[in-house]
Amino acid sequence: MTRRLVDHTDAPIVAYTDRISARPGERISVRASSTEPAARVRLLLVDHDGTVPVRVPVTAGLPDRVTVAHEHLDQGSYGLVPEPPTFADAVTFAVWVWPTLLGAGRVGVLTQDGVADLGIDATGRPEFTAHTDDGPVTVTASAPVSVRRWYLLTGSYSERGARLQVRPAAPLAREKSATVVVAPPRGALSAAATPLVFAARVVDGVVTDNYDGKISAPCLFDRALDAAQVAELAADTTGAWHRGAAAQWDLAQDIGGDRLLDLVDGRHGTLHNGPQRGVTAHDWTGEVLDWRFADTGYGAVHFHSSDLEDAGWPEVLAVDLPEDLPGGCYAVELTTSAGVDRVPFFVRPRADAPRAPIAFLVPTLSYLAYALEHVHMPFLPEDPAEIAAPFARRNRLHSLYDRHSDGSGAATASLLRPLLGVRDDHVFRHASGPHQYSEDLHLVGWLGRQGFHFDVVTDHDLDAEGAEALAGYGTVVTGSHPEYWTGAMLDAVTGHLHGGGALAYLGGNGAYWVTAVHPEKRHVAELRRGYSGVRMWESEPGELHLAATGEPGGLWAERGRSPHRLFGIGTSAAGLTQGGAYEIVAKPGDQAVDALLRGIDRDTPLGQFGALLGGAASFETDGYDELLGSPPDTKLLGRALLGDAYMSADTGPTTPHPLSDPVDRRRSDLTLLDTPGGGQVFSVGSIGWCAALSHRGDANDVSRLTAAVLRSFGTDR
Repeated sequence: MTRRLVDHTDAPIVAYTDRISARPGERISVRASSTEPAARVRLLLVDHDGTVPVRVPVTAGLPDRVTVAHEHLDQGSYGLVPEPPTFADAVTFAVWVWPTLLGAGRVGVLTQDGVADLGIDATGRPEFTAHTDDGPVTVTASAPVSVRRWYLLTGSYSERGARLQVRPAAPLAREKSATVVVAPPRGALSAAATPLVFAARVVDGVVTDNYDGKISAPCLFDRALDAAQVAELAADTTGAWHRGAAAQWDLAQDIGGDRLLDLVDGRHGTLHNGPQRGVTAHDWTGEVLDWRFADTGYGAVHFHSSDLEDAGWPEVLAVDLPEDLPGGCYAVELTTSAGVDRVPFFVRPRADAPRAPIAFLVPTLSYLAYALEHVHMPFLPEDPAEIAAPFARRNRLHSLYDRHSDGSGAATASLLRPLLGVRDDHVFRHASGPHQYSEDLHLVGWLGRQGFHFDVVTDHDLDAEGAEALAGYGTVVTGSHPEYWTGAMLDAVTGHLHGGGALAYLGGNGAYWVTAVHPEKRHVAELRRGYSGVRMWESEPGELHLAATGEPGGLWAERGRSPHRLFGIGTSAAGLTQGGAYEIVAKPGDQAVDALLRGIDRDTPLGQFGALLGGAASFETDGYDELLGSPPDTKLLGRALLGDAYMSADTGPTTPHPLSDPVDRRRSDLTLLDTPGGGQVFSVGSIGWCAALSHRGDANDVSRLTAAVLRSFGTDR
C-alpha cells in the first residue's frame, strides 16, 4: 500500500462511521482525521427549513471533546500469502501480467522480501532480483512491455545464475516470441520467513510499490525452469501443479471473496483493499462471458494502486443511541478550531415499535455511488462551494463514477471512508445546488412541516431484509435521485405494490443501474457499467458480471426490469442547465386525477422554480415509454419539454423503433399508475422535484400536488 497523510487542504477534519443505519439502543462507531487534535462533539437531529439545514442537539451522554489524530490513507490493493514455500538452492517465480499503468515508478508483481522479487521498473521493463548470501542479483529485460497486453514473466535463480524470460501472449511486430536475460550467480539463495506479496512489495515492513493491472496464474517452483519448461508452462499455466510447482494459486476460485487458494499445499493467502475480481485472464477466448459458467478464462485479479476498501482509522468516539431516540436523520458533529464535519447516519424505529404511515426509502446506495465523485468536465464550470470533489482528488479517493489512475472504472465503493458528498450542506459543483442527501433533506423538512409522519428505511436495510423492511408501511416515498438498486430492493418494492401498497417516486433516474451489496462485506457496493446508458466509463469485454453475486451488471432495463415497469416512467434526459416546468395535460373528467389537481391552475406551468437549476423538471428526468415497459394504462398528468439544452438519455439504435413515441425524449413526465394488486404509483420523473417543494414557504403547486397525492394514499391516517 502507498501510505500518505490525509490531505486536509479542503476539509480540516473528516470522519466516517462504521454503519449508515441503526436502531435505538445500538452503537455507532466514529473514525476521524484532523489537522487539530481537540474536537468538540455533538449528536444532531438533522432537518431542513426549506432554505438551510436545521441541526438540533440531542442528549446522548457523549463526551464534550475527543482527541483526533492526523491519519494516513493506506491505498493500493495487493495479495498476501503469509507462509509461502521455502526454497533451498533454486527458485522460479512465474506469473502472467496485463499491466495498465507503466512509468510511474517501480512496482512489485510477485515478491518475497529477502528471497526473490519479480516486478517492473520505472521504464516499464520487467526485472527479477534474487537475494543471495553474497548480495542481490538483478536481471532486467532489454525492452519495456506494453500496457493492456498479456505477458508471461518467469524469473529463476540457481547455481547457474539468474534468468528472466518475457513471453508476450500475442507478440507485436517489434517483439520476439520470447526474450531472455541472464546474470551470473553470486552466492547461495537466501532464505527468509517473509510473506509472498502479489502486486506490491514489502519495504521495511510496509507494503508499497503497488502494481496497476491484472495478474493471472501465479506459481512458484523450487527449481529453475529451462526454456523448454517455460514454453510448456506458457502453453498451460493453469496446470503448473502438474509440472511440479511448489505453489499455484487459482484466482478463478472464490471470485466473490478475498481468498487466494493454493492448489498444491494449502498455502492460501488473502486479498487486501478490494482489488477487482470476476475479470478476464490470459486464457480468455471471448466464447464465455459469464465467469460462473467458464471453465477457463477468469483466473485473474485486477489490482489498482488507488484501491481503498477500508480507511482503517481507529475509533475516536462510540455513540450509544438512547433507547427512546426517535427515528430520523442524524449526524455526529466534530468541530475543531480549523473546521467542522457532520457525519450522517439514519435511525430506524425499534423493531417492535409501531410503524408510521410512510417509509422514506433513503437512497444510501446512490449516496455512496456519488459521495466522492470528482469527474472533471472542462466544459462545465465548478462551484468552489463543493468540497467533496477537491478533497477526493487530492486524496485519490473515488466514487463509482471515477476512474483509477490506470483509466479503469471504479467498480466498487466502500462506506468505510470519509464520504464528503453525503453532508447536509453539500453543494454539487456543476449545478451550484443540492444533490442526493442535501436535496433529500428538503423532502424530509417538507414532510414534517406538512404533518406527514414517516420512518426512515435505507437502501442497505431494504437489501438486507427484503419485504420485511417495508412490512406495516402503507406508502413508500423515494428520495430525489434513487439511481442504484439491487435485485432484492426491486423485489421488495414490487411486492409492496402487489400487496396494495402505494409508492411516491419523487425523483428521477431511478432504479437505473444493477447494483449489489457484498453479502459478506456489507460496507461494499459493486456495479459493472455496460455499453448502453448514460455512463462515465465502460467495463472491459467479458467483465459485465459482478464479482460479489455473479449476476449480470449494466442497466436493469437490459435484464427486463426497466424502471418503467415499476414507476411507469424511466430515464429519458439529462442536463445541467436551467430546468423546466410541467404543462398539465390531463383533461378534466377523471375523478382521481381531478381530486389531485384541485386548487391547481391547469393553465399555468407547474414548477417554474426550485433550488436545483431553477425548475422542478431538471438535472436528470424520466419519461413514459411503452416499448421499455411503461404500462399502457399509466395516466399522464403533466409533461415538461426541456429542449436543446438537455441531452437524450437514449443510447439505443440510430434508427428508432417504428412504434416509438414521436415526442422528444428530452422531457419529464408526471404520471399516476394503478397496480394489479391495488396499489398506486405517483411518479414525478425529475431529480429537481424535491428541491422545489419548499419554494415560497411550501406555498406552491409542486407542494400542493405532492401533498394531495400522499393524502390520497391514506398517509394522514
